[in-house]
Amino acid sequence: MTKQKFEIVGGNYTSTADIPKDDDLFYHCLDCDGIIPSVPNDNVGCDCGNVFIDKDYWRLVVADLSKMEVVKVSV
Repeated sequence: MTKQKFEIVGGNYTSTADIPKDDDLFYHCLDCDGIIPSVPNDNVGCDCGNVFIDKDYWRLVVADLSKMEVVKVSV
């Protein structure tokens, strides 16, 4: 199985309100290297807990914004 390749869409955000979300965007935690969808079906978070999405309230929680980036699958 080949590992998916991602390209960086954005980073260095100062507020979670500025972070984009879309069906083809993912959040990459630079601490644990976890990748989660920006529009999940359920509550989801990376392994270390730096990036978490509370689907019930459509809330993105990022403990350290400097350690996350927005990515999409490279074609």
